[in-house]
Amino acid sequence: PQKLTWWVMWSLVVTVWAGTFQYGYSLGSVNAAAIPIRTSIEEYHMHRYNTTLTEDQFNVIWVSIVASFPVGGLFGAALVNPLRKYDCVKSMSFLHATTIIGSILFIISKAINSFEVIIAGRLIFGMVSSAAGVGLLPMYVVEVSPRHLRGVFGSLISLFIAVGIFVANTLGLKQVLGNSNLWPLFLSLTCVPSIVFLLLCYFMPRSPRYLFIHFGNAERTERLLKKLRDTNDVSDEINDLKQELIEMNRTPPVSIWQVLSSAQLRRQLTAALVLTSAQQLTGMNGVQIYLNRLYQLSGIEEHIIPYCSIATSGMLVVATISVVGFVLLICVQNITIYDAGILSIIATFIADKKGRRFYFILGFVIESVSLLVLCITALNQHRAQWIPYIAIMCALCFIIGFAIGPGPITLTCIAESFPQRSRSPALTIASFSLWFSFTLIVVVWSYIQEAIGGYAYLVFSFLALLAALYVYFSVPETKNRSFIEIERSYQQLKLP
Repeated sequence: PQKLTWWVMWSLVVTVWAGTFQYGYSLGSVNAAAIPIRTSIEEYHMHRYNTTLTEDQFNVIWVSIVASFPVGGLFGAALVNPLRKYDCVKSMSFLHATTIIGSILFIISKAINSFEVIIAGRLIFGMVSSAAGVGLLPMYVVEVSPRHLRGVFGSLISLFIAVGIFVANTLGLKQVLGNSNLWPLFLSLTCVPSIVFLLLCYFMPRSPRYLFIHFGNAERTERLLKKLRDTNDVSDEINDLKQELIEMNRTPPVSIWQVLSSAQLRRQLTAALVLTSAQQLTGMNGVQIYLNRLYQLSGIEEHIIPYCSIATSGMLVVATISVVGFVLLICVQNITIYDAGILSIIATFIADKKGRRFYFILGFVIESVSLLVLCITALNQHRAQWIPYIAIMCALCFIIGFAIGPGPITLTCIAESFPQRSRSPALTIASFSLWFSFTLIVVVWSYIQEAIGGYAYLVFSFLALLAALYVYFSVPETKNRSFIEIERSYQQLKLP
């Protein structure tokens, strides 16, 4: 059995935090600081053109600011495959260093009266979140963590995104940093996790696979694995790496086009595209970015909306932390009570309890029901004073549904569904699909809300239900299964 060492644990926690916290913070910050940013944009326009900014002009500028983050994610997805040729820690260090430039752009935006530099800064953070957080991070987790804990560390993504959203909504209060003078500083704090990562990356373990495959250094790889696993017997992992190297020498590297055209991988690729698209098109990031507007549409009083956003994200963080320690004690073998107590503070939902597929379906169903009830509350808010407050619980349930399944499990499931030689291009394709869908949802969400009001939630409720049905009929279980077993399961599915 592979043991969990402190070295592996703190390295993966810091890496996942740096890669995903700024994702959540970027989502929550534009929601929390929307009012002071709008005021500054109106001042910029008046200073430049000596005319008042119209509502349509503001909507175009605001959508550009919001959408610049996922557009940067599209560029980041293109960097994953080239950066995969280098050590993951070094590649992520290079990416995190660029966030300092993004924070500087945020700070100077008010001084130079330019909203364009806000767009440029969010492009940079989107690129880093995509390449380091979505692209390289799952590979590093798979290659460094003990096999039976990969799902647990992969699900940390959900927790740190939730923490990022909560911190952003808290710091974005008018009494803290969300005011006309301090909002540039508020946005610039997005780079703090990257700075911490840069300070600690020298002490983090390198990928054993990278040492063995790219340098052929079996002796150094074995020493590293013994230190990572705290055991002298790592023969199974060494044999797996040797077998992988033989397979790689036997077959040429797989390109993105070969993955797209491969008949053998067609079902896995279809599942990857559907799951990443569904993760975004069910409305998660639209809800987070426009959370204050959601509560406004549902009839919540204006002065308490920021506190509702904090309560929603805060309850998600508390619920995520509280359940895991007990679950790990029951479900994860070869882990001490002390280790489980530590992990209960930093881990997230119970993706390894019943398998990936179960929580995919459960998460999408919770999202669908929550959005349906949100639609009902938005259309009937005038009937009673207590009806709008149901929207708070619905938003919380929706986010929990995302955190249970589609959030932490999607990329882990995709990585497990492909053989090693095609995993990197497959994750690149999945990242493109994810960030394109993210861009689409943040652009159209506000316009759909304006066009059909509360019925907008009904559209996304239907999409979430379709996603649950697709997983039920077309996605097999991948937990603790080899690629051969997963491939055989795909071939036995009823749907193409």
